[in-house]
Amino acid sequence: MNVLIAMDSFKGALSSEQAGKALERGILRTNGHQTMVCSVADGGEGSVSALAACVKGEYRTWKCRDAFHKQKTVRTLLLEEEESLCCAVEAADIFGLHNNEVSSATAAAASTYGLGELLDQLHGYAIHKVLLFLGGTITTDGGLGVLQGLGIRLYDRMGNLLPNDCNPLFAFDHWDEEAFQTVKKKLGGMELLVGCDVCAPLYGKEGCVFTYSAQKGADAMQMRKLEQQLHVLEQRSGRNLLQEGCGAGGGCAAALHILGAELTKGYDLINRYVQMEQKLRTADLVITGEGQMNHQTLQGKLPIRIAQAAKKQGIPVLAVCGQREVDCDALTAYFQGIFTIQQGIYPLHEALAHTEEYLEETGYQLLRLITMAAGIPHTVLKES
Repeated sequence: MNVLIAMDSFKGALSSEQAGKALERGILRTNGHQTMVCSVADGGEGSVSALAACVKGEYRTWKCRDAFHKQKTVRTLLLEEEESLCCAVEAADIFGLHNNEVSSATAAAASTYGLGELLDQLHGYAIHKVLLFLGGTITTDGGLGVLQGLGIRLYDRMGNLLPNDCNPLFAFDHWDEEAFQTVKKKLGGMELLVGCDVCAPLYGKEGCVFTYSAQKGADAMQMRKLEQQLHVLEQRSGRNLLQEGCGAGGGCAAALHILGAELTKGYDLINRYVQMEQKLRTADLVITGEGQMNHQTLQGKLPIRIAQAAKKQGIPVLAVCGQREVDCDALTAYFQGIFTIQQGIYPLHEALAHTEEYLEETGYQLLRLITMAAGIPHTVLKES
């Protein structure tokens, strides 16, 4: 049996490739199977690494601010496309959630300013195209920090200049229109493709505030204020920001869209290079998954996209995860089975530390069962 393994990263534990290799080791403890591990992502954490696994490029580092305004080094991937320089950037590397402890103070402080700084540097380096992957962020500032990082001044209702060391969305009223148009024109010579890991609009019930800001620390009062302010942002922009993806990155996608960026689904952007459909042609079984599978998975997350692609070719799909939302029955329509890797009840930090071995054991047990059910002669390969 040919088994294609296409896992998303397990945040705080393993990359896409590491998770896939762990499953592969378990599968290869049985006999009669061939495996292919495909590094892939949906625009969230691990997207640049997944891209680096399938294209020829080199890493380059830059300096910019993180979510809390401290200088940090960010790693990007440079590659050539049609004799032009392209740069792949992961927003989570600048202002990622990364299992950080969060509170209302986090929501008040976290900003996307560093991305604006980085984009300005990339423009100066004569980058022709930027592939920006926008998932896994800790921010909910509507991308206003990006505008500040690009040199656009923001003001409150009283005309006071907003500081650039906190979340500017709370007090935002308008921007310096002349500076905005200057920056927009400057970036016009650089193609900016934004890979969104979710389909969320900017605001509303399914928007970035009510769906994601609580897990980034926002309390109920902050959520109401942020939601109100996102409407102000849309009014000032003169654009419809309810389109799919504008809520990605805590609304960062909306600001980038206002500046002229093209929004696309993160998986689709990476798949231009990975070409998953071709890899599926030789597969008899697909195994995919991510750290947590829940109602957010249904918003076009990687396991769903892999399952949809496999279904078109009539290939069964299994999902493997660290944790599954029990009452999310809609997930079962996409997979022949959904399996958690937990071997017992443990604190989160301990479970994360054992993710690799749990994935390996799950891969072994799943394929052992499938092997027996299919009547394939079964031999357990002893560990040396």
